[in-house]
Amino acid sequence: MNSTTQHIAVIGGGLAGLTAALDIAKQGMHVDLYESAPSLGGRTQSFFHHPSQSWVDHGPHLLIGAYHHTIDLLKDIDALQNTQWQNSLNLPLWDMQRGHFSLTTSKLLPFPLALMHAVYKMPHHGMKTLPSLLRMALSMKNISSDKVSDWMIKANIHPNLQRDMLEVLCLGAMNEHMHAANAASFAQVLQQAFSTHHTARLGWFTKPLSQALIQPLESHCKTRGVHIHTSSRVLALHAHQQGCEIETRLGKKDYHQVILACSPSIRNKLLHIEQPIATQSITNIHLWFDQQVTLHTPFVGGIGTYGQWFFNISQQLNTKASSSHLCAVISADKSKSSKAEKVHTVLQELQQITQQPQLQPTSQRIITVQAATHCVRPIARPNMPNYIIDACEQPIEGELPATIETAVLRGHQAAQQCMMNTN
Repeated sequence: MNSTTQHIAVIGGGLAGLTAALDIAKQGMHVDLYESAPSLGGRTQSFFHHPSQSWVDHGPHLLIGAYHHTIDLLKDIDALQNTQWQNSLNLPLWDMQRGHFSLTTSKLLPFPLALMHAVYKMPHHGMKTLPSLLRMALSMKNISSDKVSDWMIKANIHPNLQRDMLEVLCLGAMNEHMHAANAASFAQVLQQAFSTHHTARLGWFTKPLSQALIQPLESHCKTRGVHIHTSSRVLALHAHQQGCEIETRLGKKDYHQVILACSPSIRNKLLHIEQPIATQSITNIHLWFDQQVTLHTPFVGGIGTYGQWFFNISQQLNTKASSSHLCAVISADKSKSSKAEKVHTVLQELQQITQQPQLQPTSQRIITVQAATHCVRPIARPNMPNYIIDACEQPIEGELPATIETAVLRGHQAAQQCMMNTN
């Protein structure tokens, strides 16, 4: 290619691809972004629900204060106002025996003491689980176990602490149960999330993700000159001495560099790589009611329930209406039950949680994202040809699993490598 201006292609219009495209365009490079779907967003897409005439996320997302790159990006694209945050950590929980309780820290105490005090106050905990909290903190420095469950056994962590705090967090952060989740990666989650009052607090979006995050990001990309091509599947990718050639149904085009911000399976197909990819699904059960269905908080973690997290979407979006929209999230869903049986189970649990025995949804939608996350596995990443940058989600041992934060970080890192290659 003869042009002095770097021409960069980004394959994948999810959060990582959009972040990379924006960073590169800020440096004055020409960027083409290719997305095979009709709209941008990837796993942060929303769909239009005709009965309620509203946009709805495939599944709700929680943010934590440790998401520094996400928060900075939201500020950069003028979208931080689309989020709401706790002042300090409040993790609402529920089970059949104890009803509603929570892991709630006080900002009047230094965070380590506040966390210990919060665990102490939870029913069925008290002094008997505090030594486990200390052992777990000390054992993080030298984790020799592969799986979280093995780590819990070696560190002699009390079953109550595992059930009420660690299993809930493991499912939410890793999308795997403790017997399958990587211990080193989960330790990274805990270390980042539970370091200060600021990092431990939780937040959520007050608009559907398509409006709260993707549209502002798309708008800033276009303002910076990014050329976005939706419904544009990349059919072939060829590296050569001076760059890469991309082939779509519209033809072929040369680029100085290509960033792969797609799924690892698409990357492997384009580059003819044979490699097993371990993924995990998430099931989201959306329920609409023509009555007010009230949770004590915008979300509740279920202990011993099929629905692991219950979100009051209407409350999170500050919807002022007599109707309600709730969503139950099931991570690593292995249930073989029918859709009707799953809805029935979640309805029974919601009736117990809300103490509203006559709940009848007017509309329902089950969305199972089969490859919602790519599991942390001890597998070597493939070597990339020259001029191709890998921004695909494929976490290895000790790295963080799929979150909004890691997607933004992968986008930043890919853009940095791209800019380094031009110097």
